Amino acid sequence: MSSKPRIATRLKEAIGASNPNYSSPDLKTLTEQFTVLRGRLNTLVVALAEHHDAMIRLNKTRSSVARAISDISEKSPIYVYAGAPQPAIMTADDDIPEDEGETTVSYASVHSVLASRHEMYTERYLHFVVEYASEWEKVVVTKITASLKKAEHLRLDLDHYQSKVDGMQQSIRNAVDRGKPVDPNQSERLRRNEDKLAKARDEYETFVSALCVLLEEVTDSCWKDLQPLLIKIIQFEFTLNSDEARFLQNINHALDALEDVARKHGLDVNAPEGPGITKCRQFDEPTVRRKSSRAETNNEPVAEDGI
Repeated sequence: MSSKPRIATRLKEAIGASNPNYSSPDLKTLTEQFTVLRGRLNTLVVALAEHHDAMIRLNKTRSSVARAISDISEKSPIYVYAGAPQPAIMTADDDIPEDEGETTVSYASVHSVLASRHEMYTERYLHFVVEYASEWEKVVVTKITASLKKAEHLRLDLDHYQSKVDGMQQSIRNAVDRGKPVDPNQSERLRRNEDKLAKARDEYETFVSALCVLLEEVTDSCWKDLQPLLIKIIQFEFTLNSDEARFLQNINHALDALEDVARKHGLDVNAPEGPGITKCRQFDEPTVRRKSSRAETNNEPVAEDGI
């Protein structure tokens, strides 16, 4: 069957010359619900992907901070607690050695191991969380979109044969009303098109009925597809934060040691800033002030530098 009659049917509906003979109210309602879900699924996938990217950036910037601290603290009394590399492999359940003198974990060493584990967790998040949501969106949207197109194609076929049968029946009634004999060929064409109409109606109703069931499962019961994802997210966040907390507890040993070093060097551990910063704030051309003081004592004019 040529597609021209279907195009003609679609054009007539578009310009309001005719209304669809068959249009499922349930399918229309469920399609509207699916449109809302499709938008929300896309928002979820984008948000999860952005969060994954943010996790990667956080890991990189946190490692950069640790490396910068290590560089600045090099050859200083706090290097062993700030930037020294970890002398042995450390796991999440490791404790700090107690009988090895000054040996301890540093801020940089903790974050070095933490970075590798965070990278592992980031890959798992991508695989188990982001990819699940992406696949959810892909499978649902692809299948439902294609099915809605097929339903529309079947509806156009049904409307086409219904209009054709209606036209033939009206033509035969007009002939009978005028007292003219009915053309046997016309009656045969009507019979064939009635058979096609019955088949088209059965195909449309069967397919739309099944599609409505699927749409209802996808939309009204979408929480059932969300539940596995939410479980994965909660498990991931709990495991990640628990693991990081165990690692970061080791920094407390470095914190205590840093406070001891500060006291040994006469530093106030509660000071808002270091002494070098404070001295820079207070520095105000001391050389010029000393020259001025000597000149005033000897009653001599102050000479400008370089003259």
